[in-house]
Amino acid sequence: MASSNPAGSLLKPCVKCRAQEATLDSRSQAVCRDCFTKFIAAKCIKQIGLLAKETPTPHYGQPRRFVVGLSLGPCSAALVHLLNENVDFQLARSRPAPFTITAVYVDPHPARKAEDDILEGYRQRYPRFTFKRDDDDGKLDAMLNSLPSAASRSDIVRLLTRHILLAEAVSHDAQALLLGHSTTALAELTLAETAKGRGFSLPWVMRDGVVDVVVSRPPSSSLTSSPSPNQPALLPPPKETKTKKMLIYHPLRDALRKELITYLSLVDNPPPLLTTHIHHTADNDKADKKVVSHKDLSIDEVMIRYFADVEKEYPSVVANVARTTGKLVRLLSGDSSSSQKLCGLCGAPLDESGDERWRGELGIQIQEEDHGEGEDGSGSGNKKGGVCYGCERSVRG
Repeated sequence: MASSNPAGSLLKPCVKCRAQEATLDSRSQAVCRDCFTKFIAAKCIKQIGLLAKETPTPHYGQPRRFVVGLSLGPCSAALVHLLNENVDFQLARSRPAPFTITAVYVDPHPARKAEDDILEGYRQRYPRFTFKRDDDDGKLDAMLNSLPSAASRSDIVRLLTRHILLAEAVSHDAQALLLGHSTTALAELTLAETAKGRGFSLPWVMRDGVVDVVVSRPPSSSLTSSPSPNQPALLPPPKETKTKKMLIYHPLRDALRKELITYLSLVDNPPPLLTTHIHHTADNDKADKKVVSHKDLSIDEVMIRYFADVEKEYPSVVANVARTTGKLVRLLSGDSSSSQKLCGLCGAPLDESGDERWRGELGIQIQEEDHGEGEDGSGSGNKKGGVCYGCERSVRG
């Protein structure tokens, strides 16, 4: 007697399990819902397993501490959900939780009720994790409004958000900062940073690895004593700074953005999303075509729109961009990394010769205007240092 074949009664069986109807297309393969969600979860769990090998083992009985950057968009939402699923899996097998999560949402704008409501939804949906919001009562928003263009504001917000998340990870004594960048987001970042003049910083921005974080600490007792006639009381004592190491990791670097959006649409009780990010989850081809002028778009937004089209037709191209950039090696000039000059804004090592080539004749003219020239024409001001070419152009517009 011949054995029954469940796939024989299916119009389009899943190519992986052969037991359910294929309803989704996953990288040119027809798959069912269950196999697709398992595929996305496996991508994340694989990276979390590699992360466990790179982070120091905590004290006996204590889980690892991770800080997650939360944008209230689909990718970071998928990361939080997948991390929670992993914790549930371990607890269901009577194992201890492998890590604790503090998710931080950085808002450059004054406090708004919409974000507070969404964060409260996260707290109710994932009670094991801690969710917090980092804002400065509109001070950062006022500074951003003084920048010359939308591209400058978008760029500075991304850089400051990264710095704030690193500072939060250090303050929580976390063993790693987890960012929800998908393959698509990493590809967008590659071309955007190169177009802005920060190509040299790509290994520090794209690759998983340790970065230096400069943190301030209270001044020593000798500096906090009562003010003397030589030190007016109105001037605060100078802050002391130190450098700490922090591991940055991208658990979703092997998943496309469209795959994560589909994943969120399939899971039960998905996390809430911010209204400004919902367009990522909808079919907005027509909306994208309504842009009248690209001068109102930032470089980041141009890259998002470009890769949204490439991702649909040529997902392998997107993966190749992110994968190739991930192979770039961090090269430091000088005999030791301690002597390496860092950009005061983006934090990447300065490539002075590369910055000069980027500037060209236009940059030389701007530099002379900034610093002035002495009577001998050699320039009386000190040469501007501490900021790379890309950040200088971003601030100037």
